Amino acid sequence: MDINKYNKSELEQVYAILKKYRDLKKNIGKKSDEVIYFELNNEKKILIEYFTDLKIEEIKDFLKNLYKKHFDTDIDLNKATFKANSDLKWWVRIFLWDDMVDISFENIYNKISKI
Repeated sequence: MDINKYNKSELEQVYAILKKYRDLKKNIGKKSDEVIYFELNNEKKILIEYFTDLKIEEIKDFLKNLYKKHFDTDIDLNKATFKANSDLKWWVRIFLWDDMVDISFENIYNKISKI
């Protein structure tokens, strides 16, 4: 790689990214790869966990509304990661970065069992 073909501002940008990556790697480990990837691509990490018996096609509009209501953002479900979770007692759990909203009977069960 010939760094002479880059100007000073481009090299400073690369240096800042590498420095941030190094700091993230020290502090949060493996997740730093994911954080840098989404930041460089200007994307949001969208994860949707759902109960295995749910049909995602049937609840896509509901999921979009959930993201709009709880995170105040419009999402493209084609860029979302869907993960089946048989331990999730019906319904869904949605994530945007590290923020989570649990819309499931498991959530209600856990709250009641503490009483």
